[in-house]
Amino acid sequence: MKLLALTLAAGTLLAPRLSDACAKATPRGEEVQIADEEAVIVWDPATRTEQFIRRARFSSTTKSFGFLVPTPTVPQLGEVTGNIFWSLQHAIRPAVEHDTSGFDVRFGSLLWEACELGMMKGASDDARAVSAVRVISTAHVAGFDATTVEADDATALAGWLAGHGFATTPQLTDWLAHYVNEKWKITAFVVASDQTEGQSFDLATRAVKMTFQTERPFYPYREPIEVPAAKLPAANDRTLRVYFLSNQHYQARLAEAPWHARVLYSAPVALDTELAALAGPNPTASVFIDEQAPRKGIDELYFMPAASQADIKQPPFIIKDPTKILIPLDVILLVALIGWRISVRRKRRRAAKS
Repeated sequence: MKLLALTLAAGTLLAPRLSDACAKATPRGEEVQIADEEAVIVWDPATRTEQFIRRARFSSTTKSFGFLVPTPTVPQLGEVTGNIFWSLQHAIRPAVEHDTSGFDVRFGSLLWEACELGMMKGASDDARAVSAVRVISTAHVAGFDATTVEADDATALAGWLAGHGFATTPQLTDWLAHYVNEKWKITAFVVASDQTEGQSFDLATRAVKMTFQTERPFYPYREPIEVPAAKLPAANDRTLRVYFLSNQHYQARLAEAPWHARVLYSAPVALDTELAALAGPNPTASVFIDEQAPRKGIDELYFMPAASQADIKQPPFIIKDPTKILIPLDVILLVALIGWRISVRRKRRRAAKS
């Protein structure tokens, strides 16, 4: 999601607990990078309700930092288990097909085959706001402390963040100004690592669910323009995977142009109990993979019904399984030996009679 990572000073307002961000603000010499992230968006077009679920993994030079999430209306916060991401990966996995054409002829031993089968079987058995900034709600969810605010002035909001331990920059203030002008709400989270020491920290967030009303389903993709990080290695493998669940096939646009992300899957999908309670038992899942680095976060991602409603699935995984023909050398040798012994005995009998 479009999160803004902000370094926290020691002893800050929001008890440390949360995650990172797309937009970083670390002027005190600290840096935060997203290693990879996943999001599930459940969209109900009838009620104009979006449920946004996200988790991410970060690399940071500080063990405690924050991030900001913009939404057009006040969100309700909740938690879901990380199992939903695993279950979705399982649901969209490629079909497995067996190719039984052809023959696989090999020499071997029936005795060894029997022993090997037995061995295999044995193994398998084993704060306060200034007038221009208003706190709407606070919550502790999924291990995070979260505060949702609204503001009339971006500079005042940046000042409020600074007063609560968030490091701010002119780039962050410009980023905030867009949402202040649009009358959006900002939810500030905090995350902390359990590591006690180190020059860098790896942090992973739990799955937080934000439910809110919006005219258009979206993913918060906009980021402040920042100077590239110097202390952490470049996140060239940064990957974003978005699962969009709704009543039909959807596509995404960025700044009124088609999003560059690859569509991995788009088809009806059967969900587990937890996800079915949010999206229904058999919604259509559109899955997008974004591997662009650096990411061009110039606007939000907005989703709309796709022009083509044809299913898109991953190519089947082909398992070559030709007809196996075993030529048992041990049996052939045994038969040859028996034949030789019989032949020798017959010769001896003939010799004895003569």
